[in-house]
Amino acid sequence: MAIRGLRSGVLSGALAVIVALTVVTPAAATPRPALPLVDYPSWDQVEAARGNQAATAATIATLDQLLGQLQAESARLGDEAVKRAAESDAAQTQLEHATASATTLARQADAAAQASSKSTQRAGAIVAALYRSGGTDLSSTLLLTRADSSSNLLYQLGALGKLGAQLDLAVQKAQADRNQAAALSAQATVARNERERLAAVAKTALATARAALDAANAAVATQQANLAQLYAQLASLKNTTAQVEQAYAIGLQQSNDGGGGDGTVTDVPSSGVNDPAAAQAFAWAILAGYGFGQDQDNCLLWLWNRESGWRTNAYNPAGPAYGIPQSLPGSKMAAVGADWRTNYRTQVTWGIIYIMDRYGSPCGAWAHSEAIGWY
Repeated sequence: MAIRGLRSGVLSGALAVIVALTVVTPAAATPRPALPLVDYPSWDQVEAARGNQAATAATIATLDQLLGQLQAESARLGDEAVKRAAESDAAQTQLEHATASATTLARQADAAAQASSKSTQRAGAIVAALYRSGGTDLSSTLLLTRADSSSNLLYQLGALGKLGAQLDLAVQKAQADRNQAAALSAQATVARNERERLAAVAKTALATARAALDAANAAVATQQANLAQLYAQLASLKNTTAQVEQAYAIGLQQSNDGGGGDGTVTDVPSSGVNDPAAAQAFAWAILAGYGFGQDQDNCLLWLWNRESGWRTNAYNPAGPAYGIPQSLPGSKMAAVGADWRTNYRTQVTWGIIYIMDRYGSPCGAWAHSEAIGWY
């Protein structure tokens, strides 16, 4: 169905359910104090425009423009916060892997150094044994040995031969152990330097992520209030409701065609509280308001289990897709609220309106997801 169909009939009434379940400033028939932002029309200005068709049209155009700008700014700050948080998380993961690798190589290098020391000591012990056996001067041993001592000479020669063979093996092993220790020591140094480099990268990424998150969070309250007022003012001039205007804005968005990609869905740190049970209860209440049965509950359960596990901060960088409904991109949900990164109510509200507009019902979206792999 077209989203414009939400302006009247049963669906308009069902949107009232969302009003009861979300904290949204309702449309007002009487003027109210304007928000302390000079660029936004006051309620007095909106009421003054109502009596003139041209003024009404001009004010609606102004409100639409301001609404678009507000949503774009909320999207920009939110997308930046999500992106930087994901980058910081990836940098931290790389650092953890590099730390583990550096630790392992350092242990292996230490073990190799100890083995090299032992093999060198063994070679030295054999040299000492040869020295004590006269192995340093075999000709002297032959000249000084009497003829009647031939058996003793043969014994000495045999012993020296055995020691010589052992020395060759010991020297070869000592050299091999020394080479192994040197190679592992070099690898450990490279790994340690890489870990230090990644530690600096992770530190910078964390600082950048925190700055982006602070900027987005600082703007949420003001953006949310302005968003609610703009929707209410539009509704007042069009004789609709703020929720219908909200649904209309969502209907104008591009679909999630192509899905979120084949990437792995992870969690973006510090980007919302995951409460799947509460999110599901909220979704069932909205669906009940639309008159859907529990079969639709199950379809939505399966759909968003697949997409995100009902996690508010679920993120697929391949999209990039975000949130419980895996909005592509996540900032589309700014049409419902500036707190789209952290509030499951905002995400679920957007997701259900999106599904209603594109597929008619959760089971319609589930069938598409089963057939195509995305919705």
